[in-house]
Amino acid sequence: MDRLLLKCKPLDNLLGGGLENSIVTEFYGEAGTGKTNICLQASREVASTDGKVAFIDTEGVSMERLRQICSSTGYNQQRILQNILFFNPHSLEEQEQMVLNALKLKNLKLVVVDTINMLYRMKLEEDEEGATRSIVRQLTSLQIAARKNNLYVVTTGQVYSTEDGDVKPFAGRGMEHMAKTIVKLERVNTGRRKATIIKHRSQPEGNSAVFTITEYGLE
Repeated sequence: MDRLLLKCKPLDNLLGGGLENSIVTEFYGEAGTGKTNICLQASREVASTDGKVAFIDTEGVSMERLRQICSSTGYNQQRILQNILFFNPHSLEEQEQMVLNALKLKNLKLVVVDTINMLYRMKLEEDEEGATRSIVRQLTSLQIAARKNNLYVVTTGQVYSTEDGDVKPFAGRGMEHMAKTIVKLERVNTGRRKATIIKHRSQPEGNSAVFTITEYGLE
């Protein structure tokens, strides 16, 4: 088992040394809690060593933000950007096909789906059963490919509020089963975010860390 350092000490320590390969890792939280920033920073670390990144983007990632994160001292921005391939699905069906297409890329090291459940939420209203089957197929494909090819797989999830004031990710049961690491993200104050382990194979559930979103990434 290998680990990918995010170069954000609080998160790397919380995760026991970084992201694990061969599994699906899920980050969920409300808008603005750092989900996409984590995905971009993971992408930077893989792409800077010439690994290919498939970034399936359902919400319109800021390319300017990616360039900011890649312009940190010691990184070759052009090299990094050449190694990140973006996919932009507009329906759950397109997303499922793009997951399959992404998994065929040569020298693939990281797959990001940010967010995996936005298009699922939209599909639920017209075809709940079909939407659920699709998201389970996608997660299964990602899980199998991660294990077979030693990939890092990172997904992010939109959330809904529960009656007790907590937040939970949509497609919760499928994600809880497929993802081996699940991390909840919350706002602390301007620039600072809290990450809490919900599920992990080696780290205690409930452990948390506070990290900071800066101009050049996460610290």
